[in-house]
Amino acid sequence: MNTINKNDIITALATPYGKSAVAIIRVSGSGCIDLAARYLSRELKAGQLKVNVFKGDNFTERLMAVCYRAPHSYTGEDLVELFPHGNMTICDGIIKSLIGGGARLAERGEFTKRAFLNGKVDLMQCEALADIIDAQTAEQLNYGNTRYDGGFKSLGNAESLLNKALSSIEAVLHYSDELEDGEIDKAVINDVYGAIGKAIAELEKEVNGFAGGKIINDGFKVTLIGAPNVGKSTLLNALTDSDRAIVTDIAGTTRDTLNGEFVYKDRKFSVTDTAGLRSDTRDAVEKIGIERALSAANDADAVVFVAESAETVFENENEYKNLIKVINKCDGTEDVGEDYNKAIDSGRLKISAKTGKNVTALKQMMYDLCPKDHGSICNHRQYECAVKCLDSLKAAEKECNVAGGLEIVAALLYEAYSAIKEMYGEQADESVISSVFERFCVGK
Repeated sequence: MNTINKNDIITALATPYGKSAVAIIRVSGSGCIDLAARYLSRELKAGQLKVNVFKGDNFTERLMAVCYRAPHSYTGEDLVELFPHGNMTICDGIIKSLIGGGARLAERGEFTKRAFLNGKVDLMQCEALADIIDAQTAEQLNYGNTRYDGGFKSLGNAESLLNKALSSIEAVLHYSDELEDGEIDKAVINDVYGAIGKAIAELEKEVNGFAGGKIINDGFKVTLIGAPNVGKSTLLNALTDSDRAIVTDIAGTTRDTLNGEFVYKDRKFSVTDTAGLRSDTRDAVEKIGIERALSAANDADAVVFVAESAETVFENENEYKNLIKVINKCDGTEDVGEDYNKAIDSGRLKISAKTGKNVTALKQMMYDLCPKDHGSICNHRQYECAVKCLDSLKAAEKECNVAGGLEIVAALLYEAYSAIKEMYGEQADESVISSVFERFCVGK
């Protein structure tokens, strides 16, 4: 995204392009209310949604219109919202008229970026908003809303404690010339040390909860592996309730990874079917498929090893923390519902992917492996900032322990503070900020 010129008036369709009962067109920026007024038959009054008529170059449209005065709007600027019929000829005509009057078409996420630049939201709220828009489950939606509303307190607590520690040190350093050596160092160090320790505890909650938060947003990744023709593709279809994978009696039908998704107990799962594992192949393409299978298993949150017999050995089983062993093609087995312990034989779950027997039990096993703890950080940008802050806090705590100079402790706390501010977007690079807003559509 290009650097935004905040003096521009921007406009865009805020609803999906296509036929609908009602559409929304946004116009934002200083002068946008006067611009819209040129085409409307009735005066706009802040906060009052009323019937109006838009008079374009060669058409008129009866619509609803409302305006908001800065800073009391979504963007923090003067803002107009028009609600015409969802006919793209009408919407394109309105936008063309507004651009002809001096506006320009908004970039992706530019309305929300202006809200960020005007202090209406921070960068973490913007990321939460993008996740709300992309949510596929109620769990993802609730998680996004909780983050947007600041429902997780650990990060805010850490910032408050960090401010307290910095204030104590700054006060001492400011009057250091008036104090004798050792007069206050011990008392201040103890006070600062306590605040740092509490801040570390709060940050560790966030760092430890990252995996759980990321999985809520991105889904729990499961990879199916096993020898050729043991039913991995049939199992993918059974889990996703689809015909996603081609199934034949020919060994080695699957040559590459194939992905599918399902939702169980409001948790999103992403499943990868893979090429059958065998060491005696001379087929170059199949070898690449096997390499990709092992790579997908290494990247997964859980691995399901599919076999036809309890005696089948998986040589690499110790490499995976979350490994589920399955005996497939047990067509006559009893379906146990969610109680998978009733279908375990020699440490392996008996299922029939073909008939669907105990597929629910397998889903429950996957669900039980999902992390249950999570906080407010859920992507790598936030995680890296949190780790950077935590490392600086631990270094500052160490300096307090060895009674190092307050100047060193202060410098380390400023590093931690900068990391927190980077997380909220106050000190983030323009490229990082732009990448966040590129996730949005043009009208958001």
